[in-house]
Amino acid sequence: MSNLDFSSIYDGVSLALHRAIPVAQVHGGDVQQGLKPGDLNVIMPSAGHTRQVGSRYLRTPTLDVIYYPKEGMAECYRTADVLVRALEDITTPEGDVIHCTSCEWSVEDGVLHILVSYDHYIYTPKDEDFMETLELEMERSEEHTSGTPVTYTS
Repeated sequence: MSNLDFSSIYDGVSLALHRAIPVAQVHGGDVQQGLKPGDLNVIMPSAGHTRQVGSRYLRTPTLDVIYYPKEGMAECYRTADVLVRALEDITTPEGDVIHCTSCEWSVEDGVLHILVSYDHYIYTPKDEDFMETLELEMERSEEHTSGTPVTYTS
């Protein structure tokens, strides 16, 4: 697996939405204008990054997929069914398949919200600081049996 980051998962969700509802415009974040009924908006309201053991981390991104219906509640229910299935497994642009760990949907003020989580683990290797190589020169003198001093160098 490549090194997953939050933007890869966000992009994977957007790609899944484009495949599920090709006619819908998929927006990201704060939309100032141009949002129309039938459009989708994707935001990431929360994400966690918790150290586990050693260099292993648990990441818990949650995305809110918002659908603005054209026709009301019945359309929200049909769209929820389609999108829940489309978001079960996503593929990131790098080709990694990520499985949904939690999915809940609700309709608030006539707008469909699907909260979907993709909890996963990552491994972040640490750069190890090794000691420098220590060169040791040692000189030792002792008398040889002939009475001549002998010098050893390491």
